[in-house]
Amino acid sequence: MGKLSYEGYMNLLFHPEYDEETIPSDIAKRIISNAISPVISVTSTPELDEHIQQAYGIDSLYMLLRFFGNCVTDRDQTNEYSFGEAPENKPSDGSSSTGTSPADSNLRSRKRSNTLFQRDLTQSRYIRFTRSLGDLVESGSPDDMLFDYHSLETFLQAMLRRIESQTTDKTTHTLLKKSLYHRFFSLAISSTSYLSPYEAFNHPVVSLIALDTHLGQGYDDARDLLSEFKSLSSTTEIFPVFLSTTDILPVFLLCYYADSDEEYESSKALARKLKKQLFVESILLPLWKESYQENVQVPLHQPVMTSLDEMLFMMQSPVCLKLSLELINATYDVLENLVNDLMVPFMQRKISFWDETVLQTRKSLFHGNKLFKRFMSRTAGGNNVQQQSSLVKDKEGRNYFIFSSPELLMRKLADWSMMLGEFKRAYSTYDLISHDFEGFPKYLASCLEWCAVSVLMGAQNIVTAKMLKSDIDPLIQRAVDTYEACALDQSSTNGVSGSLHDGPIVRSYETRCLFLASELYLSLSDTWTSTPYALQNLETILGECKLGPCSQIMIWERISDCYYLRIDPRIRHKVPSAAAKKSERESNGMMEIGTDGNLHEDIVTKGFTRLRKAAFFRLISATMWAEQKQWRQVAWCLKDIEGSYEGINLVNRKNLTLAKLKDELAKKENFSEGQIHEKSSVNVATKAVIE
Repeated sequence: MGKLSYEGYMNLLFHPEYDEETIPSDIAKRIISNAISPVISVTSTPELDEHIQQAYGIDSLYMLLRFFGNCVTDRDQTNEYSFGEAPENKPSDGSSSTGTSPADSNLRSRKRSNTLFQRDLTQSRYIRFTRSLGDLVESGSPDDMLFDYHSLETFLQAMLRRIESQTTDKTTHTLLKKSLYHRFFSLAISSTSYLSPYEAFNHPVVSLIALDTHLGQGYDDARDLLSEFKSLSSTTEIFPVFLSTTDILPVFLLCYYADSDEEYESSKALARKLKKQLFVESILLPLWKESYQENVQVPLHQPVMTSLDEMLFMMQSPVCLKLSLELINATYDVLENLVNDLMVPFMQRKISFWDETVLQTRKSLFHGNKLFKRFMSRTAGGNNVQQQSSLVKDKEGRNYFIFSSPELLMRKLADWSMMLGEFKRAYSTYDLISHDFEGFPKYLASCLEWCAVSVLMGAQNIVTAKMLKSDIDPLIQRAVDTYEACALDQSSTNGVSGSLHDGPIVRSYETRCLFLASELYLSLSDTWTSTPYALQNLETILGECKLGPCSQIMIWERISDCYYLRIDPRIRHKVPSAAAKKSERESNGMMEIGTDGNLHEDIVTKGFTRLRKAAFFRLISATMWAEQKQWRQVAWCLKDIEGSYEGINLVNRKNLTLAKLKDELAKKENFSEGQIHEKSSVNVATKAVIE
């Protein structure tokens, strides 16, 4: 069995083999890297979509490619081969190769990454797929939230039902609970395809334009599709003023029949012609082949980062889709070429161009010249006039910075730097542009948020307690205050108009800001110093954000985790487990320093931790889970705290919460045993909740 991957961890419920694994403390950084990864829009012809539907039972090319999102170098979909029905020629090392095709041979020789344990996050390439740009524009609305609280609650309840049906009270649950929380966290920070005017993370970077060469689609079809893409801004009435197709790289995807050498050669010739006459690169995908039907069929799981709406749709009508292992590997090969040879160089060229033409010009005028900046602000000239001229009204009458404005180009430069892992460049750009957004609260709030996130993600190699107190936390709190002010303000503010729906919209971004900060604080090595800041943000979420009941309990449990993590750095040994404590009490009755130099349990050690508070908040969570009838969660919470309250008569009195919960849980377990035959006939649709 191979190592647990990032996507395997995020879908841990479906891989119980790994329940004893450990995860790195900076797992939140990987989730955030995935959440802000470059977006690739997929445009295909009706004929191609119909061909895919007939061959594989998948609605469209987009619905097929979305399964290959997240980290392309992990090739996570091929890992499902290890957990399905193994054919006779399955290799003993658990790899995904069958030994029957060139693609499989390449896979054996290729050094695969593992983004869960990779030390350098910048070496991992995450991507996300979305619908065509035209569909995004037509279906989007200025009133779209980052995520819908009700939808998030619905998804969480479905996952809890799945856990209830697939586990028992005795299941090893520690890693599973962490995985569930991080899946919840990932949806709270990126669960929509909404094109925000204030940040570029959901704006497509690449537009994949697909043709079916097997059906005879050629140069004329490609030219028409490219022309349609480039003219979207003029032909679409509601095309956003803050978006430009010139900042999106068009790439043709030529889908061909692999068994025909003639078709392969004609597809290569078409690619050369498209590059020569339309100046657009092409990549070739062998989407059809006779051997695909005979090859190992691998069940597909849903990608980690997808829109919440798509998650809920898949839950309502779950279908187990399978693809040939050979086709999966061929698709990953094509996507790796797309990312490494086309997308990343394109982004780097754009970043360099914006740096030279916009950022350096901005720095040469204002950087280090405080007197000049003060003079310009007092006279209300120059830069302010330029900003006002950069504001344009859209069809709804809202004022936004136009796509070509220096402010928006610098914001895109910072966002793209974040996508590529260039956190230092991102931080300096966010810090610089935040001064330009002083009069535009919605732009400012997002800028301040990501300025702080870039520091915690790696702009500074060492984050000290002084930096947390003086720099990072003030940035987060200022961003939250700005979001809150925007939510309360229902009227036009300094040229950026509000709306009756702005309150919940902005609140969802405020919630994201608090989630990001809390998890990044917990990823720092000095948890004694950073945990109080995480607690502060989690408590703010509970107090101000309108999460559903199950979502709120997830936050209560995370608060408990914070106290478990908060251990004084003066402790230089591992705190004994509950079993070890009991054994020591029975044998010695008192703890002393052992011959190995390790300090065993004593009253001083307890003073260096916050385990009693952690147990208390876990008990609160158990009480709230009981109110929601989530008895599996109740059982696991009580199991987590049994060592903390063992032998304490006061806490275990019959009329107090702990004893009442145990009695109520015992009654439910007895009832469940009587209904075992009903449990064994769980509805198939319920068991197939999206993976």
